[in-house]
Amino acid sequence: MSQTARTAVPARYSIPLWGLRAAVLAQTAVLVWEFVTAGRLVEQDFTALSLHAGGAIVLHVVAGLQFVAALLLWRPGRGSPLPAVVSALAFGLGFVQAYLGSHLMLELHVPVAMLLVVLVAWVLVWTWTRSAGRVSA
Repeated sequence: MSQTARTAVPARYSIPLWGLRAAVLAQTAVLVWEFVTAGRLVEQDFTALSLHAGGAIVLHVVAGLQFVAALLLWRPGRGSPLPAVVSALAFGLGFVQAYLGSHLMLELHVPVAMLLVVLVAWVLVWTWTRSAGRVSA
């Protein structure tokens, strides 16, 4: 297959793009879980604490996968570096979030959670835009 034919493949079939889409959808699902368990904690249901802590561990793993997927998509000549940068911020912020929560600094834990949602939502929306569709396969 010639190089010209290879770059003509529509990006919607790009394996790295679909990997990033899957990873960010997984991270979004884990964030929803975290919000559900956080809501139970606010209602003084402390049985949800272990569920919330377990969700945080899963969130770190999925955020790391999202970052790797974004890096694979960005490889020189393939796509924008923005999803990789935003994914790296979300990955790092997850650890800050865990520290704040485990030290009961809820006045910071909650706003940082909102920022984390904004970052993940940005990547989620970006993966389905035309900008994401311009990567070469």
